[in-house]
Parts: sequence; C-alpha cells; structure tokens
Amino acid sequence: MVEVNIPRKSLSEFNATLTKVATQIGMDAQSMVAKQAMLICADMATFTPGMPEGGGQGLSNDAKKAGEGAVAGDIRKIFIAVGDRNISTQKAIVFQNLAHATQTNNQALFDKIIKRSRIETLRISPIMTKILNDRNYDRAFLKAKNYLNRVPIKTNEYGFEYAKNLRSHHNRVKAKFGGRIGRDQRIGEPRLLVESKQDLDAYIMERQAAVGRTKAGWLRALNMIPKPLRANVASGNFGAKLRNAGWIARHGGSGQATGTYTDKNAQVTIQNFIGNINAIAVKADTMALALGNRVKQMEADLNQHIARTKRKMGL
Repeated sequence: MVEVNIPRKSLSEFNATLTKVATQIGMDAQSMVAKQAMLICADMATFTPGMPEGGGQGLSNDAKKAGEGAVAGDIRKIFIAVGDRNISTQKAIVFQNLAHATQTNNQALFDKIIKRSRIETLRISPIMTKILNDRNYDRAFLKAKNYLNRVPIKTNEYGFEYAKNLRSHHNRVKAKFGGRIGRDQRIGEPRLLVESKQDLDAYIMERQAAVGRTKAGWLRALNMIPKPLRANVASGNFGAKLRNAGWIARHGGSGQATGTYTDKNAQVTIQNFIGNINAIAVKADTMALALGNRVKQMEADLNQHIARTKRKMGL
C-alpha cells in the first residue's frame, strides 16, 4: 500500500482548482491546461508502482531498484538454482522427488535423482544418508520406500527434470495472482530447480529489463502535449523528472494525448494503455494521489502568484 502525505482528490476537484487558479493568475486556457496535463503525466508515473518503501519517488533510481527487486523476488519464489546459497530449499525439492519415486515404485527415477543431485542436497537426514550409502541399490530402494512412504507429496509438471522454459512457467504462476505476486504471498506449489545459477540470473535480468514499461505510457502522452503558449512557460519542460528517467524513456511507451486548445477553452485527454495492467494503479490509488498532488501544487502556485503581486505593488 502506498503511504504518502497527499490528500486524495477527484477529477471534479482537480478541474475546479484548475479553473480557479487559471482565472486568478490570468493564464490563457491553453497554457494552463497544457502545463497541468504535462505535470499530471509525471505525477501518474510517480505514483504508479514500482516505488521505494514509503511511497512516492516513483521516478527515482530507488524506484527502479524497487521494481527490479520485486521482479527478482517473484521469480525466486518460483525457481531455485542448483548452486544457490539456500541449500535447504534444494534439499526439500530433492526429498520430495525421492519420496515421489519410491511411492510410485519408480526405482529408475530414484537412481536418476541420486546421480543428478549434489552431495549437499542428498544430506537430508542421518537415516537417508545411511540408505543412500548402501551399495546394494535394490536394498537401498526398499529401505527408502519404507522410510518415505508417509511423506506428503506436492508434484509439479517437471518431476525431477530441470526447469527449461522459465518464461512460460513464470507467466502461468503469475497469472494465478493477477500478474503480480504479493510480498508475503505463497504460490501454492513447489519451486522448480534450474540447472545453473547463471541461467536463473540471466532470466531475472531479462525480466528486470521491463521495469519502467508501465510508466512509459505517461512519458509518451506527455511528449504529445503541445507546449504552453504563454511566454514565461514556453520552455515546455514540465515533467522534467519523467523526461530524464532513462530507465522509463528506454521503453517506447503505450500512451497518447489528444486535445483541443484555444485561448479561452482547452481540453486534453491523456491515456496510458497499460498504466493499470494487473490493476496496479487501482491498488496504489494512483489517480487520486496524482490529482491530489496537482491540486496541492496549483494552490501553492496561486499563493506564490499572490505574494509576488503584493511585493510588486509594495503591499
């Protein structure tokens, strides 16, 4: 849950403040609407996950790291590599597969598991060590059947084969949870073994490369908004933090902005076609936070304008 000190606002509250500030400042409709549309694109990206702990700062490198960490965490809930430091999990997987082999009377699979497993993962218990040290393989299998006959088994589609198509399995598991696995969410099935840590790390990096893609639609929309006409805002560099976030800009972005603009009337529609993928924006209350921040900042702009006017008039 996002935790930031910004009162949520609705679109009607945003529009009312926009009209009030434009009238008080005397800014033409095109400049005011274009400026705020650019800034709200940046705010929408800011409050769309990933974000660092505590919320906000969604355009920072810390947000990028948070997104990459979430991706790695999801994947490591589903897979574990041979050679991973968490040897206990590997032991549990091998133990399950040995139990499955004995309970299905499959001595060939039992022998295969032993041959393909590292010594560390076979040190499951003193009893299993004695069984596996028996040079009479048939006798060892019978002992193992007796020892493992009551072990509850959770099987997966791989058995003891190493996971090969990581993307397909990863996508299937994610789909059960709407595309995102919660921090404390249990996936409800055994982890799969990946043959090498290098293979798993490479897959994690491949998926981490997509971090920022959801936000990129807001950058595309921002870049489609025409610059404000008013001279003192003509730079049009509003939303600079979003423009300068290379980890977001590297994606093409799936968004757009359309509008009609005159001096007295202006309207703009901004869209990010994947901005709410897997309901991430709804869960983070992104729109209400972005609108709330725009209302807060517009009111601050108005107060600064009034203060500057008073100083000029010597009041």
